[in-house]
Amino acid sequence: MQSREKRIQNLISELEVLLYRLNDLEEYEKRVLEVVLLEEEYEELRNVSISLMECHVIDCIERNAMSNTTALAKKLNITKGGISKITTKLLNKNMIEAYRLTDNQKEIYYRLKPLGRKVFELHEASHKEAEDLFRQIFGAYSQEELAFANRLLSDISTAIHTSIVAKRH
Repeated sequence: MQSREKRIQNLISELEVLLYRLNDLEEYEKRVLEVVLLEEEYEELRNVSISLMECHVIDCIERNAMSNTTALAKKLNITKGGISKITTKLLNKNMIEAYRLTDNQKEIYYRLKPLGRKVFELHEASHKEAEDLFRQIFGAYSQEELAFANRLLSDISTAIHTSIVAKRH
């Protein structure tokens, strides 16, 4: 039987491999996007460069009504300044539009324009593909194993988030 320290080291190694593969996945998604953009229905997106973070902001705007800078920053865990820079780029790329409510002229909200909706649809399709893969993988585990995996991933995510926040301040 392996020692506890050896098991911990193996988990750390597997986590490092996972992080490298997630980087590879991001590169893969970029290549898939390039291929999809060759399709006629996405012709208008071919000459528009868009970052993964811009895709996430587009996704968040579509999924959350009344999306303003503060709401997007909280949801995506990005500074308001970062969101302002991204939304400015998306406005300039004609992917989103800004609007104000008649009873609140101070606050600026965002919604997708047709070009942004196409980006959302592409992004959503890639998420659906990933979700299908994860469902297939998770289907092989018992309820107890899934509960443990959920706790483990949550703990790792929280620790990483806490570490990042601590380094910002």
